[in-house]
Amino acid sequence: MRIQDLTSQTGNKYTMDCPEYTTVMLPARIAVGIERRTCSADGRCLQDIPACWQEFLATKAAARIPHRIIPPVMYAVYSDYTSDWTGEYSYLLGCGVTKSATPKKGLSVRHIPAQKYAVFHARGPMPDTVVGIWGGIWGSDLPRTYTCDFELYDSRFTDKKSPEVDICVGIRNI
Repeated sequence: MRIQDLTSQTGNKYTMDCPEYTTVMLPARIAVGIERRTCSADGRCLQDIPACWQEFLATKAAARIPHRIIPPVMYAVYSDYTSDWTGEYSYLLGCGVTKSATPKKGLSVRHIPAQKYAVFHARGPMPDTVVGIWGGIWGSDLPRTYTCDFELYDSRFTDKKSPEVDICVGIRNI
């Protein structure tokens, strides 16, 4: 299925093989955190991403990041793709910051570009809900840019009954 062939379209909401999403132009942002190189197609991400979370939390990395946004926001940033979702990419788990400075040892800076994004809302048991939405995205014909994608973890993520995360996927204008 191509995105142009969708039969169910209401405003900027679409229903397709991947979960429902909205399209929106988002402003640039900056994140600082711990970064790894990984790949989804070969399954390395299933070890690398949880290990990144573990390291971020165990080392209290957020406390080492200056200029954090208030209220706090965390990002999981996917960037530097070698090709598409089957190739390697960089995964950064970190905090949103108001300005970039030279990061402390062991931390990296990632500039999230202003661009058009497909925004998916993951709500429910984590991380299974996020992983399930990514699976739907990978199997779709979404016109991805493969420049930068990110997950947004804000106060909604801490809701014990129904945590929520936004998954923002960079897309081309069609």
